[in-house]
Amino acid sequence: PVCRAELHRRDAGSAGHPRRPVLTTPELPEYRKTGIPIRETTMIVTIANAKGGVAKTTSAIYLAAAYARRFEEGATVLDADPQSSASLWRDMAEENGGWPAGTDVMPANLSTLQRLARAGHGGFAVVDAPPQGRLFEESVKAADFVVVPTSDSPIDLQQAWATMNAIPDGKPGAVLIVRAEPRTRAFQATVAALDEAGTPRFDAVVCKRQDIKAGMGHSPDKLHEYPQVLGEIVEAMGARA
Repeated sequence: PVCRAELHRRDAGSAGHPRRPVLTTPELPEYRKTGIPIRETTMIVTIANAKGGVAKTTSAIYLAAAYARRFEEGATVLDADPQSSASLWRDMAEENGGWPAGTDVMPANLSTLQRLARAGHGGFAVVDAPPQGRLFEESVKAADFVVVPTSDSPIDLQQAWATMNAIPDGKPGAVLIVRAEPRTRAFQATVAALDEAGTPRFDAVVCKRQDIKAGMGHSPDKLHEYPQVLGEIVEAMGARA
Protein backbone atom coordinates (compact mmCIF):
# COMPACT_ATOMS: atom_id res chain seq x y z
CA PRO A 1 0.00 0.00 0.00
CA VAL A 2 0.99 3.60 -0.52
CA CYS A 3 2.06 4.77 2.92
CA ARG A 4 1.42 8.49 2.81
CA ALA A 5 -1.15 10.63 4.51
CA GLU A 6 -3.36 12.09 1.82
CA LEU A 7 -4.17 15.76 1.32
CA HIS A 8 -2.31 17.07 4.33
CA ARG A 9 0.20 19.38 2.65
CA ARG A 10 -2.28 22.21 2.35
CA ASP A 11 -1.69 25.63 0.85
CA ALA A 12 -4.53 26.93 2.96
CA GLY A 13 -6.60 25.63 5.83
CA SER A 14 -9.80 23.73 5.28
CA ALA A 15 -12.79 23.32 7.54
CA GLY A 16 -11.73 21.76 10.81
CA HIS A 17 -8.12 21.40 9.66
CA PRO A 18 -6.04 24.59 9.88
CA ARG A 19 -2.93 24.95 7.79
CA ARG A 20 -0.12 22.73 9.00
CA PRO A 21 3.06 24.64 9.87
CA VAL A 22 5.83 24.27 7.31
CA LEU A 23 8.94 22.50 8.57
CA THR A 24 11.25 25.50 8.54
CA THR A 25 14.55 26.19 10.23
CA PRO A 26 15.05 29.30 12.37
CA GLU A 27 18.46 30.74 13.20
CA LEU A 28 21.15 28.11 12.78
CA PRO A 29 23.78 27.50 15.47
CA GLU A 30 27.19 29.01 14.77
CA TYR A 31 28.80 25.72 13.74
CA ARG A 32 26.17 25.30 10.98
CA LYS A 33 26.70 28.76 9.41
CA THR A 34 29.10 27.52 6.77
CA GLY A 35 27.20 27.72 3.50
CA ILE A 36 28.51 24.21 2.78
CA PRO A 37 26.11 21.45 1.73
CA ILE A 38 24.90 19.50 4.72
CA ARG A 39 26.59 16.31 3.58
CA GLU A 40 29.95 18.11 3.86
CA THR A 41 29.42 19.71 7.23
CA THR A 42 27.28 18.69 10.19
CA MET A 43 23.71 17.92 11.17
CA ILE A 44 22.39 16.45 14.38
CA VAL A 45 18.95 14.85 14.38
CA THR A 46 17.51 13.73 17.70
CA ILE A 47 14.84 11.04 17.88
CA ALA A 48 12.80 11.69 21.01
CA ASN A 49 9.59 10.65 22.69
CA ALA A 50 8.60 10.63 26.35
CA LYS A 51 7.22 7.11 25.81
CA GLY A 52 9.14 3.98 24.95
CA GLY A 53 8.14 1.45 22.31
CA VAL A 54 7.46 3.98 19.55
CA ALA A 55 10.28 3.01 17.16
CA LYS A 56 12.81 5.56 18.40
CA THR A 57 15.79 3.25 18.00
CA THR A 58 14.44 1.84 14.74
CA SER A 59 14.05 5.34 13.34
CA ALA A 60 17.57 6.29 14.44
CA ILE A 61 19.15 3.24 12.78
CA TYR A 62 17.14 3.55 9.57
CA LEU A 63 17.73 7.30 9.22
CA ALA A 64 21.49 6.85 9.64
CA ALA A 65 21.46 4.08 7.04
CA ALA A 66 19.39 6.24 4.68
CA TYR A 67 21.89 9.09 4.98
CA ALA A 68 24.93 6.86 4.40
CA ARG A 69 23.27 5.30 1.36
CA ARG A 70 22.09 8.59 -0.16
CA PHE A 71 25.24 10.66 0.33
CA GLU A 72 27.84 7.86 0.47
CA GLU A 73 29.23 9.41 3.63
CA GLY A 74 29.44 8.23 7.20
CA ALA A 75 26.57 8.54 9.64
CA THR A 76 26.69 7.95 13.39
CA VAL A 77 23.96 6.90 15.78
CA LEU A 78 24.67 8.32 19.24
CA ASP A 79 23.10 5.96 21.75
CA ALA A 80 21.97 8.12 24.68
CA ASP A 81 19.30 5.74 25.94
CA PRO A 82 20.31 3.84 29.12
CA GLN A 83 18.80 0.69 27.61
CA SER A 84 21.53 0.85 24.92
CA SER A 85 19.17 -0.59 22.32
CA ALA A 86 21.03 0.93 19.36
CA SER A 87 24.37 -0.43 20.58
CA LEU A 88 22.84 -3.86 21.13
CA TRP A 89 21.29 -3.76 17.65
CA ARG A 90 24.68 -3.02 16.07
CA ASP A 91 26.45 -5.75 18.06
CA MET A 92 23.81 -8.35 17.18
CA ALA A 93 23.84 -7.35 13.51
CA GLU A 94 27.62 -7.70 13.30
CA GLU A 95 27.37 -11.13 14.89
CA ASN A 96 24.74 -12.00 12.27
CA GLY A 97 27.15 -11.00 9.51
CA GLY A 98 25.97 -7.58 8.42
CA TRP A 99 25.78 -3.90 9.30
CA PRO A 100 24.96 -0.94 7.00
CA ALA A 101 28.08 0.37 5.28
CA GLY A 102 29.09 3.83 6.41
CA THR A 103 27.16 3.78 9.68
CA ASP A 104 28.33 3.42 13.26
CA VAL A 105 26.84 3.42 16.75
CA MET A 106 28.58 5.12 19.64
CA PRO A 107 27.50 5.52 23.27
CA ALA A 108 26.60 9.06 24.30
CA ASN A 109 26.63 10.42 27.83
CA LEU A 110 25.92 13.81 29.35
CA SER A 111 29.37 15.14 28.49
CA THR A 112 29.09 13.90 24.90
CA LEU A 113 25.77 15.65 24.39
CA GLN A 114 26.90 18.90 26.00
CA ARG A 115 29.92 18.94 23.70
CA LEU A 116 27.62 18.34 20.72
CA ALA A 117 25.48 21.31 21.72
CA ARG A 118 28.56 23.54 21.86
CA ALA A 119 30.56 22.41 18.87
CA GLY A 120 28.51 20.12 16.66
CA HIS A 121 29.51 16.70 15.42
CA GLY A 122 31.45 17.18 12.19
CA GLY A 123 29.17 14.87 10.22
CA PHE A 124 25.66 13.43 10.27
CA ALA A 125 24.60 12.17 13.68
CA VAL A 126 21.32 10.74 14.94
CA VAL A 127 20.79 10.82 18.70
CA ASP A 128 18.64 8.03 20.13
CA ALA A 129 17.36 9.97 23.15
CA PRO A 130 16.13 8.55 26.47
CA PRO A 131 12.49 9.20 27.37
CA GLN A 132 13.15 11.71 30.15
CA GLY A 133 15.66 13.35 32.45
CA ARG A 134 18.80 15.39 31.93
CA LEU A 135 20.01 13.20 29.06
CA PHE A 136 16.72 13.80 27.26
CA GLU A 137 17.07 17.56 27.72
CA GLU A 138 20.65 17.58 26.46
CA SER A 139 19.75 15.34 23.50
CA VAL A 140 17.12 17.85 22.41
CA LYS A 141 19.39 20.82 23.10
CA ALA A 142 22.13 19.37 20.88
CA ALA A 143 19.76 18.77 17.95
CA ASP A 144 19.42 20.76 14.77
CA PHE A 145 16.12 18.94 14.21
CA VAL A 146 13.96 16.79 16.51
CA VAL A 147 11.94 13.86 15.18
CA VAL A 148 9.12 12.67 17.44
CA PRO A 149 7.87 9.25 16.32
CA THR A 150 4.40 8.08 17.29
CA SER A 151 2.02 5.32 16.38
CA ASP A 152 -1.70 5.94 15.86
CA SER A 153 -2.41 4.96 19.47
CA PRO A 154 -4.09 7.77 21.45
CA ILE A 155 -1.69 7.15 24.35
CA ASP A 156 1.34 7.40 22.06
CA LEU A 157 -0.06 10.55 20.46
CA GLN A 158 -0.51 12.22 23.85
CA GLN A 159 3.11 11.48 24.69
CA ALA A 160 4.21 12.77 21.28
CA TRP A 161 2.46 16.08 22.04
CA ALA A 162 4.12 16.19 25.46
CA THR A 163 7.49 15.69 23.79
CA MET A 164 6.81 18.38 21.17
CA ASN A 165 5.90 20.77 23.99
CA ALA A 166 9.25 20.02 25.65
CA ILE A 167 11.21 21.16 22.58
CA PRO A 168 12.54 24.69 23.17
CA ASP A 169 11.00 27.50 21.17
CA GLY A 170 12.84 28.10 17.92
CA LYS A 171 14.15 24.55 17.56
CA PRO A 172 12.59 22.77 14.57
CA GLY A 173 10.87 19.44 15.07
CA ALA A 174 8.01 17.36 13.73
CA VAL A 175 5.97 14.26 14.46
CA LEU A 176 6.65 11.14 12.39
CA ILE A 177 3.80 8.63 12.24
CA VAL A 178 5.22 5.09 12.40
CA ARG A 179 3.70 1.61 12.28
CA ALA A 180 1.02 3.19 10.15
CA GLU A 181 -1.97 1.45 8.63
CA PRO A 182 -3.25 4.27 6.40
CA ARG A 183 -6.64 2.74 5.65
CA THR A 184 -7.65 2.46 9.30
CA ARG A 185 -9.80 4.87 11.28
CA ALA A 186 -7.12 5.09 13.96
CA PHE A 187 -4.57 6.38 11.47
CA GLN A 188 -7.00 8.86 9.96
CA ALA A 189 -7.99 10.10 13.43
CA THR A 190 -4.33 10.60 14.31
CA VAL A 191 -3.71 12.64 11.16
CA ALA A 192 -6.80 14.75 11.80
CA ALA A 193 -5.85 15.36 15.44
CA LEU A 194 -2.33 16.47 14.51
CA ASP A 195 -3.63 18.80 11.82
CA GLU A 196 -6.34 20.28 14.03
CA ALA A 197 -3.71 21.02 16.66
CA GLY A 198 -1.42 22.57 14.04
CA THR A 199 1.33 20.11 14.94
CA PRO A 200 4.17 19.91 12.40
CA ARG A 201 4.39 16.43 10.92
CA PHE A 202 6.14 14.66 8.09
CA ASP A 203 4.52 14.01 4.74
CA ALA A 204 6.07 10.55 4.78
CA VAL A 205 4.64 8.02 7.18
CA VAL A 206 6.28 4.70 7.98
CA CYS A 207 4.04 1.73 7.30
CA LYS A 208 3.61 -1.15 9.69
CA ARG A 209 5.79 -3.92 8.26
CA GLN A 210 6.98 -7.27 9.58
CA ASP A 211 10.56 -6.80 8.39
CA ILE A 212 10.84 -3.53 10.33
CA LYS A 213 9.21 -5.09 13.39
CA ALA A 214 11.67 -7.99 13.28
CA GLY A 215 14.63 -5.81 12.29
CA MET A 216 16.41 -5.75 15.66
CA GLY A 217 19.83 -7.31 15.24
CA HIS A 218 19.78 -7.24 11.44
CA SER A 219 21.10 -4.83 8.86
CA PRO A 220 18.20 -2.72 7.50
CA ASP A 221 18.69 -3.51 3.82
CA LYS A 222 15.31 -2.17 2.70
CA LEU A 223 14.74 1.30 4.13
CA HIS A 224 11.10 1.76 3.06
CA GLU A 225 9.91 5.34 3.81
CA TYR A 226 12.95 6.47 5.78
CA PRO A 227 14.76 7.95 2.75
CA GLN A 228 11.69 10.17 2.25
CA VAL A 229 11.82 11.15 5.94
CA LEU A 230 15.49 12.05 5.54
CA GLY A 231 14.70 14.05 2.42
CA GLU A 232 12.16 16.14 4.29
CA ILE A 233 14.65 16.86 7.06
CA VAL A 234 17.35 17.86 4.58
CA GLU A 235 14.87 20.10 2.74
CA ALA A 236 13.69 21.66 5.99
CA MET A 237 17.27 22.40 7.04
CA GLY A 238 17.89 24.22 3.77
CA ALA A 239 20.58 21.81 2.62
CA ARG A 240 21.57 21.27 -0.98
CA ALA A 241 21.20 17.61 -1.81
